[in-house]
Amino acid sequence: MPKLDYRNVEKDPARCGGQAVVSGTRIRVATILNCYRQGMHVEEIVQPDASLKPSDVHDALAYAYDHVEEIDAHLSADDEPTVKANLSKDDSS
Repeated sequence: MPKLDYRNVEKDPARCGGQAVVSGTRIRVATILNCYRQGMHVEEIVQPDASLKPSDVHDALAYAYDHVEEIDAHLSADDEPTVKANLSKDDSS
């Protein structure tokens, strides 16, 4: 089976906490997957950002589906109750 190439996805520890992003941007793969899961089409996902291309979205979705646990963990960390709980922990320190 051939290895998939995520040429439009990168992980840089200095950008977005090391999460997978569209190459050369701060657009997280988790954000693209979340938009897609909410019913947005590729054309709708690229519309707000002129630098984002359909191929970027397709590569991001391929990466997301090949790394479901990783991306779901990032999405759950973005969940409002989780963020509030983490902020409460930081305030009590």
